[in-house]
Amino acid sequence: MKILEKDLRKGYIKLLPEDQDDLWIIYNIIKPGDLVTGLTSRDIKREEGGSSRRIPMILTIRVKTLEFQPFTERLRIRGIVVEGPERFGVKGHHHTINVEPGTVIVLQKEYWAKNYLDMITKASSKKYKILLIALDYDEAAIALLSEQGLKILEEIYSNITGKRDPGSFEKMLREYFDELAKKIIYYIEKVDPSIVVIASPGDLQRRLYSLISNYLKTKKINILVDSVSMGGISGIRELLRRDSVREAVKEVSVIKAREVLEEFYRRLVKEPERIAYGLDHVEFAVRMNAVEKLVILDKFLRTFDEDMRKRIDKVLDEAYKRGAEIIMVPYNTDTGIEIDGLGGIIALLRYSLPTNIVKGEEK
Repeated sequence: MKILEKDLRKGYIKLLPEDQDDLWIIYNIIKPGDLVTGLTSRDIKREEGGSSRRIPMILTIRVKTLEFQPFTERLRIRGIVVEGPERFGVKGHHHTINVEPGTVIVLQKEYWAKNYLDMITKASSKKYKILLIALDYDEAAIALLSEQGLKILEEIYSNITGKRDPGSFEKMLREYFDELAKKIIYYIEKVDPSIVVIASPGDLQRRLYSLISNYLKTKKINILVDSVSMGGISGIRELLRRDSVREAVKEVSVIKAREVLEEFYRRLVKEPERIAYGLDHVEFAVRMNAVEKLVILDKFLRTFDEDMRKRIDKVLDEAYKRGAEIIMVPYNTDTGIEIDGLGGIIALLRYSLPTNIVKGEEK
């Protein structure tokens, strides 16, 4: 994401999203009531009862709803036109601005919370995309890990038969590896990852790596090989729990959120007074300046309940001002689903709070 212009006294930032992750960040920052300006087009009738044609124009809309599917390249922002060419009479009408990578927009808010500014700043720096491959003799899976979560790109089955015939087995294994190598190169070209991780039982990962090592060197991509007990999607999920992979991709929000969640579970058993979960409890902990790390589901940031939205924004802004690390996690990930069951928001605390505080009130 490029920040093209910023004037917080006037409340606006001009942004150029460069990829899907940038669209996801913008999706979570824009709220109903915000103003969005962009180049768009609209059907305009030439004359009464005549035909219409689509005319490009710059419009400003007051946001009502947004639509974005993870791992897609289009964000749809719907609202009411508040500024536009007078001659076309578009003010007051509904309009949708479509935002794709490469689309410049101006986002204006009455108040910019510091955590939202931080999200934009981080998005303007280097972002990590990690290509994960888990394989065994029977199957393989290729997945993409990014700020939007984990997406399985493809599953590949070896269909190897005749394991008792060494010649036939080796021939089919080579064909399987050749197909995998081609798929990996294809996805590297498509998603441009920062890191590629190949994992398998035994030394299969090293054999696959040898097929693409020369290509990877030309792309200057970091490569890791690791061990998992199985291939396929199960192997991908096992790979995400490996320390080597976590260390390599620790800047990705879903990995950081998982680490916080595991520490949360540990404290739940041993130090329950040093965690908070649910909005009431976390809100109280923020007021007590006790929150060290806070994880919140992305869908919480997009609630259309105005009172709830203001309350959440206030909690996050106050937590950020008090030095807490805020991590946003997609709700449709494994980690997000677990956090959703804990009220959609959890926190690790710097110091103990009484365990009988369950609704943000002292009992």
